[in-house]
Amino acid sequence: TSFGSLGLGFLPSWLDDSIEVLEERNGPFYLQGTLPADGLHVDQLAIERIITAAPAPGKPVQPFRIEKIVKDSIANTVEIYAPHISYQLAKTAVRPVDDASPPQYATAQAAMNILWRDCVPSMNGVFTPYSDITPSSPRAFNISEPTNLRNVLGGVEGSMIDTFGGELEWNVWTVNLLASRGRVTNKMIRYGVNMEALDFDTDAQNLATGYVGYAKKDDLTIMSDIVYLDGASSWAFPRIELIDFTENFRESEFVPSTPELTALTTAAVVGKTISLKTSITVKAVPDDLQGVYLCDTVTVVHPVYSLMQTAKIVRTVYDPIKERYKEITIGEIQKSITDIIASLMGGR
Repeated sequence: TSFGSLGLGFLPSWLDDSIEVLEERNGPFYLQGTLPADGLHVDQLAIERIITAAPAPGKPVQPFRIEKIVKDSIANTVEIYAPHISYQLAKTAVRPVDDASPPQYATAQAAMNILWRDCVPSMNGVFTPYSDITPSSPRAFNISEPTNLRNVLGGVEGSMIDTFGGELEWNVWTVNLLASRGRVTNKMIRYGVNMEALDFDTDAQNLATGYVGYAKKDDLTIMSDIVYLDGASSWAFPRIELIDFTENFRESEFVPSTPELTALTTAAVVGKTISLKTSITVKAVPDDLQGVYLCDTVTVVHPVYSLMQTAKIVRTVYDPIKERYKEITIGEIQKSITDIIASLMGGR
């Protein structure tokens, strides 16, 4: 469990540029690659066995458990997909907290301790939770239905990250939820120097121009009238999202009316606006960033857009054999700059 030895042996024969460790900020973390079928120790590969590899230059090796093996008899190769061992938490259930008044937690560590207590099977003594986050005031955190532990940490609405913020760091058997995982660096990503691409993404898939509230009571489902947001009529068609108010009436014999649900819906959407999701992604020349890591902050410079803003590294792809990054993605450009670029593109 300490992964301090070579185990069954070293795997030296990965096909050129095929092996990579991909990690995203609060997202996927896995190893994949292709080996010749007759390569050294390839015959030892099996489902659930572990491959250790560094995820970034100078970082300690991490264990990746083999989940998928694809053998190509024509090309005589073996393709491996191995997620980080923390994905064991995705196969660990968490019991719901059936409480109309969600419990309040003064620290993220206290909430993590409850998750570890209430998961099935128990992860005590397997993975160790840690957080340094202490919010300015206690936060309500509740699990309304059974789900898996990895999703509860970060991956679903109402997760630990949604509630407390922060950045996840998976370090062997330790699960860290840190207020800030990375460092602020003096590295600059400049157009025409070490910037590979500057991509704009404008997305209307989750756009809402109005809302309908509903509640289930016994065998009835009562719905509100549509509550439109300002500017809804300027879009091609109504884009309606639902709001579930069932919990508001679970402990009451009262059956809400349509006008009452409409009033609840109206109150719930106060302050909401109609806006496209616009994001900027920057790709940097990997060889110029060997000394930075996931979640580190760099400065992005592009004179055409009068852009000089700090942003975090949100995705890395690393070759643990050649000990160099293959790809680095930078995101989280400030919204004001995003809006400027969106307007140059003709966005709303």
